[in-house]
Amino acid sequence: MHTQIISFFENFISLNKEDIALVKSVGALKHVSKNEFLLTEGKPCSFVAFINKGLFRAFYTVDGQEYSKQFFFENGFCSDYSSFLTQRNADTYLQAIEDSTVLILQKEEIDMLYEKVPKFVYFGKALAESLFIKISDIKTSFILNTPEERYSNFVKERPKVVQRVPQYMIASYLGITPEALSRIRKRLTKKK
Repeated sequence: MHTQIISFFENFISLNKEDIALVKSVGALKHVSKNEFLLTEGKPCSFVAFINKGLFRAFYTVDGQEYSKQFFFENGFCSDYSSFLTQRNADTYLQAIEDSTVLILQKEEIDMLYEKVPKFVYFGKALAESLFIKISDIKTSFILNTPEERYSNFVKERPKVVQRVPQYMIASYLGITPEALSRIRKRLTKKK
């Protein structure tokens, strides 16, 4: 149940036996069915979920229309991180796109890891910096790139998403309509 998350942590920090035992003492395994929600808008996000198996998306709703914000895969974390940090109500939904298994770590457990294992402070910093860079790159792309360039970059950087996520969700993430995405895909296929 904790093997994958320990391996993930060890990509950033070294863990001794005591650290590993502490990691194994936290978290609760949860199976999430396709289309089930881990989080709904309007509630504080009190957890981070490490995805052992499956795929999730974060999205907003505005006037009944869904807007994809992010996709989360195996061996990574899933959360509304802003709500998690501030404990304000989330403005996003977290929904399973596939049947999934996650290890849920509550905020108190994360805080305890930071307190008892100082290396986790470095891990948190590295992870937060990585998230900041991704968010900054996405915002920059919406200003500097055409929809076709955004899609091409998306395919290069995240090929698993294209294979596992419905096209209408990808279109929403890119800020275009499904019809526009279809035209872009046809043009790119002709160029090849």
